[in-house]
Order: sequence, then structure tokens, then C-alpha cells
Amino acid sequence: MKKIILLFSLITLVGCSQFSSRKDQSQNIVFQNSVPQGKYNFTIISLNYPQSYSDKISFYKTLDSNLSNLNDVQANGINLLISNEMNKDFSSLLNTGWFDKEILGMKVVEDLTNDDVNYLNTITVSTPENAGNLQKLLNRQYYLLLQLTDNEYMYNSEFLYTELDKSLLMESVLLNRKSLIDNLNKIKKNFVYSMHNDIANAPLYSSSENINLKNFPNNPVIFEKSVNNSGFKVLSDNLIIFVGNGKNIYSTENYDFTANIVTPNSLDELKNISKDSTGISRILKWKRKEWRKNSTNENLEKKFSAWEEN
Repeated sequence: MKKIILLFSLITLVGCSQFSSRKDQSQNIVFQNSVPQGKYNFTIISLNYPQSYSDKISFYKTLDSNLSNLNDVQANGINLLISNEMNKDFSSLLNTGWFDKEILGMKVVEDLTNDDVNYLNTITVSTPENAGNLQKLLNRQYYLLLQLTDNEYMYNSEFLYTELDKSLLMESVLLNRKSLIDNLNKIKKNFVYSMHNDIANAPLYSSSENINLKNFPNNPVIFEKSVNNSGFKVLSDNLIIFVGNGKNIYSTENYDFTANIVTPNSLDELKNISKDSTGISRILKWKRKEWRKNSTNENLEKKFSAWEEN
């Protein structure tokens, strides 16, 4: 009878520990990069990305100026939330130096599509009265490129611009944009993509709780907004970091990860925001800690035998 009671007690204790909210349960993790033990906060910056082209031009100029004022340590703390629209424009900028309708300025006028022509005709600018349709389109292309550098005043409505004039201006625009492209490349490693982006092998942010992780098998880190949870969980394929201050806290003895999302009123706030933030790129390469498998029955039997002898 004594043996049965003791065995039942051991099984009960083991069963309870499996489902209890132990602080270190299933959270053990090791990193490929050197990540010292301690507390880390990941601040995700959500920017109000403009919709109109002219507002985007202004946005990029301000963004470039503020990123240029950050030192390397501050830049490494910038985790920028990338929406669908931002991803499209950023990708185009980083790959070609152009974005949005700017590609229309690069095209040879004879290669313009009907949609391109319709858009260029919406640009309100005077063109030479004696010019043909192709020449008027060339002038509008040139004016579009002048807008990129705030040099519209240089436009001469009576001048017949050529493809060579346009080519020289495009080169000038790209040189002016080099700083922005360099700064975006510098912080690209810490981009956090909206879950609506179809991006693999990159961190994602979800504003919904309890997302279906089967849809994101190749995303190593997922930030999940939560009102109940805080900290992080390690699953077989995903590291889930909760964005919030919920009562259910998940961490390990070695690491304590927290996350929050902020929308600054001005891009001038980037420097202060990055001070207490860790770049997500530091923990993208991880794996669950391997545990040596022991026979539970053997351990119980040994413990039980020792108790029984007493």
C-alpha cells in the first residue's frame, strides 16, 4: 500500500509540472551569434508612411537626415516595421534607386505605355507650344526628375529637352539619393515585416493574437501583440516574442525578452527610441537547447527504491 501511495504521488508531481506555468518551461534557447545572458527589449518603430508621391519625397528626405545623425550603436537599435507599401517602395529604392512613378522618368519616351502617358499628362507644367506629343512627354519626364531634388525652378517651358538631358539629370538624382540608400541598407537587417507581407526567413509582426503558425514555417522570429502574455516562447520553428505587458510572463533563467511598439510623432524621435532598444538581427539565428533524454520510469524507480529502503 505504501508503495502504491508513493508511486501515485510521484506520478502526480510529474504530471503537474508538465502543465504548470514554470518560468523556464520550453523556453530554453541558444544563439549562433554571441548573445550574452540578460534582459533585452525590442522596440518596434511603426512610422506613418505617406500615400502621395510628393509626401513620400518629403518623408524620405527627413528620414535620411535623421538616420544620418545616428551613430552605429543607435542605428543598430532601429527595428523598423515595414508595411506592404513601404516594402514595395524600399525594395525598389534599394534595387534600382527609384520608387513609385519615378520609373517613368527613366523610360525612353517611345517605350512609355498608355498608363505612363496618362500619368505624365496629369503633371501640371507648361510645354513648348510648337512641340509634338513625344517632345511634350519628354519635357514632363524632365520636370518629374527635377521635382526629386526640389529643382523645379530650373525647368524652362520653352526648352526642348532631350534623352541626354534626362540621362544627366537621372545621374544627378541617383547621386543625391545615395545617402538615403546607404542608410536604408544600414538598418535593413533589423526590418520587421507586417505579417501581410509575403516575406520568408525574416522577422514578422502580427497585431492579432494566436495566429496560425502553420502559415509562417520559415520565419525565425514572430512578434505577436498580446494583452495576456509577455516575454517569449520557443517553438520548434518559431521564436514568439509577445508585444505587451500581460500577466503571463515567459522567460528563461538566462534570457528575458520584452517587446513594445511605438509610433513616433516625428522622425526626430528615432535617436531617443533606439537608445534602449536591441536590434532584432542579434537573435535571428537560434535553436532550441538540446536536452539529454532520460528514462522517466528509471528515475522514478530509483527514487522509489531509495524511499522504500528507508
